Amino acid sequence: MASSFVLPPLPRANYGARGKGVSPGMIASRAPRIPWDKFLSKRLHWEPGEHVGLIGPTGQGKTTMLTHLLPLHKFVAVLATKPRDQTMDNLIKHHGYEKFDHWPGFLSPKDHPRRVIWPDARKMDSEDTQRKVFTDCMARIYRTGNWTLAIDELWYFTNVLDMGGAVKTYYLQARSLDISLIAGVQRPAWVPREMYTSCTHLFFWRTNDETDLKSLSGIGFRSATLIREVVSNLDRYEALYINTRDGHMCRVKVPKGLANDPT
Repeated sequence: MASSFVLPPLPRANYGARGKGVSPGMIASRAPRIPWDKFLSKRLHWEPGEHVGLIGPTGQGKTTMLTHLLPLHKFVAVLATKPRDQTMDNLIKHHGYEKFDHWPGFLSPKDHPRRVIWPDARKMDSEDTQRKVFTDCMARIYRTGNWTLAIDELWYFTNVLDMGGAVKTYYLQARSLDISLIAGVQRPAWVPREMYTSCTHLFFWRTNDETDLKSLSGIGFRSATLIREVVSNLDRYEALYINTRDGHMCRVKVPKGLANDPT
């Protein structure tokens, strides 16, 4: 029987403190603020097979960002782990996602392109069921290709469900199969290094924790000092976007609420 767990505590964000070493003018020129609609239409080009990382504290807009990005891809599977989750309920009730407690291999992707895989997690030993269902799901998607897989809390997958091997395979190999992994985690220091090296698109929310800031060094060919300074000076709910392929940076704030699905 799998044991229950306690999520490690997060350092408390101090939104009044500002960093030192990089001028506000440099932050504004190197990481300009871009309105969300313009960011989606002009700055973000998320191709199949490109991975996305969302890194920031709970309550800052990480899950909302995920729901606004998912409509950009047609075939999407979201792996839900919580016993109750209002975001997953809204995706199912209002945004065309179908709920399954396991991967429905007999259903055509074209007829059922948006799925929430949500095994029952209301028991203390539910990790065993989740591990079995999610492992099968990831294996089937890997064989099929062309899906986007969404994991809202990567730490849970790698540390509680012990599925770090499957996650690493996705980061390193799934790109060639046109499979995109979009995953969120609360702290940069908790993230497998593959997220930094294999994600094309990274979003960071504010942190002043020194361990987290050290994890950001050298991302996207950008100055470590600049990245650390921008991240430590972000406004609440604002994220720093980095394209690791070309080094492009900007600051964006996702709209509140779930996105309308253009498909």
